[in-house]
Amino acid sequence: MALADHRRAMWVREDLRLSGASDADYQAARTASHNTRSALTAPLTTLAILAPDLAGVAQGAAGATYALRNTENRELLDCYREAAIEAADDLVRAAA
Repeated sequence: MALADHRRAMWVREDLRLSGASDADYQAARTASHNTRSALTAPLTTLAILAPDLAGVAQGAAGATYALRNTENRELLDCYREAAIEAADDLVRAAA
C-alpha cells in the first residue's frame, strides 16, 4: 500500500535526521520519501473520483503520514507514526 510505503520512508528519513546521520544518508532517504509521496498522488486522485465518500478519510490518512515530517524528537516521531497507522486502518475499515 502506498500509504505504508510512504509512512516507512518518512519514518526512516526523520529518524536519520533526528539521530544526526550523515547528509548523504539523509539525502538518500529524502529522495526515497519524495518518490513514495509521488506514488500516493494517483491513488488518492483515483479514489476521490471513483469513491468520493472515501476521499476525506483517505486525505486524513495521507495527512497523518505527512505529519511525520520535521518532528521535534523521536518520541513525537513514534507517536505520529502510530497515528498514521491508525488513520490508514481507518481508511481500510471505511472502504470495507
